[in-house]
Order: sequence, then structure tokens, then C-alpha cells
Amino acid sequence: MAKSKPPTYTPAPELPSDPELRKRFTEIVAVLAQTQSVSGAARNLELSRNHFQTLLHRTIASMIDAITPKPAGRPAKPEREATLEAENERLRADLETMTMRTEAIERMLKVVGGYASGKTPMPRARSKKTSSEDPEPARTRHEAVKIMREQGAPAKLCAAALAVSLSTIRRSMIIAPALTKATPVPNPTACQRVRSVVRATHGLVGAANLGRMAGLPRRTCAAIKRRELRELELERKARCATVTIAAPGIIRGFDAMHVASTDGKAYWLVAADAAVPYRTSIVTVTDYDAEHVIAALQADFETYGPPLILRLDRIACQRTPDVTRLLESYEVLPLHGPPRHPYYYGQLERQNREHRAWYEQLGVVTLDELTQAGKDMRVALNTLWPRPTLDGWTADEAWRQRKAISVDRRDLITDVRRWRSNLITSGIEELRAQRIAIESALTKRGLLTITQGASC
Repeated sequence: MAKSKPPTYTPAPELPSDPELRKRFTEIVAVLAQTQSVSGAARNLELSRNHFQTLLHRTIASMIDAITPKPAGRPAKPEREATLEAENERLRADLETMTMRTEAIERMLKVVGGYASGKTPMPRARSKKTSSEDPEPARTRHEAVKIMREQGAPAKLCAAALAVSLSTIRRSMIIAPALTKATPVPNPTACQRVRSVVRATHGLVGAANLGRMAGLPRRTCAAIKRRELRELELERKARCATVTIAAPGIIRGFDAMHVASTDGKAYWLVAADAAVPYRTSIVTVTDYDAEHVIAALQADFETYGPPLILRLDRIACQRTPDVTRLLESYEVLPLHGPPRHPYYYGQLERQNREHRAWYEQLGVVTLDELTQAGKDMRVALNTLWPRPTLDGWTADEAWRQRKAISVDRRDLITDVRRWRSNLITSGIEELRAQRIAIESALTKRGLLTITQGASC
């Protein structure tokens, strides 16, 4: 049954029985009814005019307060009462916290007393951090934590009592029970499916998705994925080959790098030996066209001698008839790498990282400053950098110690052209046939060695 609302009607107040109060009430009503003046009412009550006006104003203020609309809901508590209640609640919460801490400390002392009396086995601490936790200390710690938690001790107090971190306490509650059970053997069919999916996706699929797909735990799938990725990497390395060039001067790489100056776009045309990281020339040009390529190659050949093989890009300005005639005049065979495969150019591509780092340190420079920077970079990288791959020699020292290559250039060119014609006849693309023919001719003469299985 619903409760009835309290009545909001207030009955009329009774007139005061005290004659003095009744007289005051009568005079105030007369003043409000404007049948009596304030001064006359004050004289009748034998009060000062100011005192009577104060009583009148208080009466009017009470009337205004009574007729003013109040907000809905319960009336607000007085400020002092509300403050005292809030303070009381805070003290009650502090008392409950102190009571809980006291009880927890008493329970912890009871557990520690069990360790002291020998009733509870002490956990053994690990001597060093290992990747997999020793099962025996984990079980012992789990039993100790279990006893303390049954007594109501918080995890922080358990960690303090056992002198371990809070995360170790939490981990022991999860790992230790699992150590007491025999590890289930994964389903071989499911494991094989996980391995096949990892291979098919090249390891891109996550362990969680593999677990949902094969019905295996995520950790099991993660371990299978790690092993399979390792096998894939070993297989990749076994398929690769390490190319070793017998001596400097056999193959020279030629490449361009985009740079900028205050005068506009420019290029560094870099020529470097393929056996040792020796830059033979770095030329700064404003246009990357056949004319500048021919000028840079001709100056490089005249200064450092023509190599047997010149490794070029597939860009059009390096494959023009004028470039071909220049190489034929110096009896140099062109070698173009496969499309979209910068790894083929090997050492010169790695050197471009050094060139790019040097260029980024220059800041904003003019074309003349860029030209000088290319010359300074070539000298510094060739003469001031002892390299472990050269047994501590600089590239300049290794280049100076090179021996003359006694190879009949015309005989080499004849062999390459004959093998290239046979390969083209069998349906192989022209540039690829040129690469295979050069590789075979250099290997035949002992100038190139290919070792199956990459070393990195």
C-alpha cells in the first residue's frame, strides 16, 4: 500500500495569550493595514521608533520567506550539520581501513609464525632470473600464498612476507597449479595444420588466430610459429648464394643518387669497385642523361682504368647506343641487374646509405658546395675508414694493393657473346642472358666464386 503524502496545509496560528505580545501583534497589523503610523505604534508600545521598525521589518521578511516558492525535494540540511555528517563518514571509513589492516597483519603474523615453527614450508628463492621458472619453488610459493590468501591476507602483504614482487605472487597463483598437472600433448594433426598455415602466409598470421583455427592454446601456436619461421629462414639462406669477386678492378658499379641544392635538383654519379668499397669517382651533375653518364664514365675509365664488367642500372640513359659504343671502345661488358631488384647491386647500394647520411648532414647548400661535398666525401670514405672486412685496411689501401688482372678482354667478350646467343635462342630474355653469360665466363676464369648458402 502506497504511503499517503503528508498534508501541506498549515492551520491558522492562535493569538498569543500574553497581553504584551497580543498588543505588539495588534500594533504591527495596524501598521501593515496602514491604519496606524509607525511613530504612533512605537509610542503606544513605549518603544523607540527604530526598535519598532526592526520588529516590523523582521515580520515582513518572515512573510516574504513563507510565500517564496521553494525547490522540489527535501529541504537542504544546514551547512554545519552536513559538514559534521561528512566528517563522521570519513572517520568511519578510516576506522574500517585500520581494522582491516590490523586483522590482515594479525593473519600475516600467524602465517609467518607457521614458517618460524616449521609447520609451513619456506619457499626457496631463485638464485638468478631465468626464462622459465623452476617448478619446485613455484609450487612451494603457491602453497604459501594459498595459505595466506585463505587467511584473508592481501596480495601485497603476501609479497612482502615472501620477499618477492606483487607480479610474482600473481603469476604463482596461475602458473604453479598448472605445474602439478601433466602437460597435455598437442594434437599432431592440429600442429601440422598450424605449420602449413604459417608457411602459406609467410608467418603473417598471429598466434591467437592460429589457436582459434586449430583449437590449440595460443602459447602452443606461438611456439610452433617460432620454430617454423626459423626453418623458413634457414631454407631461404640455403637457397641463396654468396658471390665473391676475386680482386679489385674486375667489376665496377655505377649508380646515381638524387640530391638537392639551392640552385635546383642535382645528382651524384657514383662509380665504385665491386670487390672493395673503393669509390673511384663521384661526379655532381644537374641532369641525369646519357651525355652526363658518358662524360662521367669516360673520366672514370681514363683515371682508374676500365674494368672488365660495368654494372649498370636499367634506366634508359644508361642503355643508349652512345653508352654502348663507349663501353665497346674500352672493351667493357655492360651488366644490367634484374628489374626492381636493388639487392643485385650489392655493395654500391649499401654505400648509398653512407652517401645519404653524408648528404643529410650538409643542410641547404649551393651546387658548388654540393660538388665539393662529393669530392670530400669520396676522399674521407676511401682513406679514413678502416674496415673489418678488409682486415683493418682502408678502401684506399686495399685498392692500392691490387694486382694487375691478366685477362684477354677480347676472348672474354667472345665467350660472353657466344653463350648469350645460345641462351637467347633457348628463349631467355636478352639482359638476363647477358647476366648468365657474364657469370659463367668469370667463373670459368676464376674471377668469380659463387657459394651456395648465404652467410647473412
